[in-house]
Amino acid sequence: MSELPYSYLEIPEQCLIEKRVYKKLFCENARLTATDRKWFTKDINSVRWIYSLKPSDTLIHAYKEENYTYDEIAVIEVELKNDHHVKRLADIIHRVIPYPLLIVFKDEDWVHLSVADKRFNLADHQAATLSELWMTDRLTKDDYGGTEQKFLQQLSYSRQPRLHMKLFYEGWIQAFIAYKISRISGEYTLPDSDQEKQKQVNALKEYRRLDQKIAELKTELNKQEAFNEKVKLNVDIKKLEKQRKQIAEKL
Repeated sequence: MSELPYSYLEIPEQCLIEKRVYKKLFCENARLTATDRKWFTKDINSVRWIYSLKPSDTLIHAYKEENYTYDEIAVIEVELKNDHHVKRLADIIHRVIPYPLLIVFKDEDWVHLSVADKRFNLADHQAATLSELWMTDRLTKDDYGGTEQKFLQQLSYSRQPRLHMKLFYEGWIQAFIAYKISRISGEYTLPDSDQEKQKQVNALKEYRRLDQKIAELKTELNKQEAFNEKVKLNVDIKKLEKQRKQIAEKL
């Protein structure tokens, strides 16, 4: 397939399946709230299974561990009417489909891409638990340059480790981590060692935690009427912003 982002993925042609997935299957196999069902029905035009990477087609070995089996990697395309609830839709799809996924959310003018680190829920085999969900911002046709282009190039099939399926998928996850860091640092770089990878992940998690805390305090500040409390909140926000800046400089 030649259109974006598939031209960057360069997945072997023998993995192409282009199979429609009916939305009702998600409604039947996922525990959706009324709001989830509404978004799933109204926001999504169609779902298609684009690629299936299997050992028989790729010569990449399957990998089994205690809580998860990596014996197939799927690329799913979700055509959206809007991306207002795209992260929640990604969460649902990652949990329902029992394979490592690269989800391509798209319309004519933009895409969002998503991967997730997940495990089987040992208490409920009908669902997976997500250790971490990674998603890009909206990428438009004008964005395919600079750090965005480096990110997309890093998703290429030929750039992933192919000893086994888990390593291959972890290569995609690492590309997403580097993308998220590039949104903060302005530079798209990949770590040289597993130790550096872990440092990046830990720093990114701390940056996100501080970012969320700052947002919460600003919301509280806007609601606060007492002058003394406003002063205190402003001091706390400045302190956290300084910590966030220090972490950003290390990324």
